[in-house]
Amino acid sequence: MLGVMASLPHPQNFPVEQALGVAEVAHILGVHPRTIERRRMIRKPLRPLEEQREEKLQLIWRELTGLFTPENAIYWLKHPVPVLENRRPMDVMAEDGGLMDKFVQNTTGS
Repeated sequence: MLGVMASLPHPQNFPVEQALGVAEVAHILGVHPRTIERRRMIRKPLRPLEEQREEKLQLIWRELTGLFTPENAIYWLKHPVPVLENRRPMDVMAEDGGLMDKFVQNTTGS
């Protein structure tokens, strides 16, 4: 169960990378954190699979922040969820096939 958390004012589009950190996003995308940083510095595009995973992660993040405050969305992602067999959503997303449409539909209620 989600605890009551204080909410701080934030920008409308609080980015998932800022919320979770580069290391966690890299884990979900299946790349090393330095790879993300290096590609952004030289403006090199992601590989197709990485780009697809990032788009799905962004979709999940938008849906979560539409339902919860960013603080509660972070909490949800980082803590075990019974419907995911008490695994953390972040860990499920990092698994092969973890960012498939099925996951998006199951967690967002679509």
